[in-house]
Amino acid sequence: MHGRLRLQEVEPVANDIQRLDAVNAAIRNLSKVAPTASRRAMSRCGLIAVRESKANAPRSPTMKQHSATLKRKKRTARRMLPGGLEKSIECEASETGCSVFVARNSQAGRYARRIHDEKGVTWRNRGPGTIAKGSRADDKFIERAIRDNAQNFAHIVDDELRKALPK
Repeated sequence: MHGRLRLQEVEPVANDIQRLDAVNAAIRNLSKVAPTASRRAMSRCGLIAVRESKANAPRSPTMKQHSATLKRKKRTARRMLPGGLEKSIECEASETGCSVFVARNSQAGRYARRIHDEKGVTWRNRGPGTIAKGSRADDKFIERAIRDNAQNFAHIVDDELRKALPK
């Protein structure tokens, strides 16, 4: 990880979020001086990133939302299970970084990368569940959560460094 907030999707190979140089430098300094404070800061950053990613993640429609979109109103035995992608977003923190990811063996492991990275390639329109969730819910949900909270992450790392070092 080497001091970077990482974005890790379905595959074990991770994409590093660029343009977070100040945060990366602070993480490197904190992990050298106080490893427990660094781990605590990464854990706090990970929890914020997971919360924001869940808010940004698309959602499958409920049965009621799906039925409202049908042209021919007919009962079906098919059951919708909305929220699988949100439930599958996880994080792991260490002294030198934090990974926010969707594991392959999770409920949404089969399609998380497609939903995150392939808008405009394999899918285009937002579904009724995502539309009902709001304008925030769309593709690049993990990346946007990390990018939008870079300032908060810097404050968290500075706060933990301040707590760890005696004045």
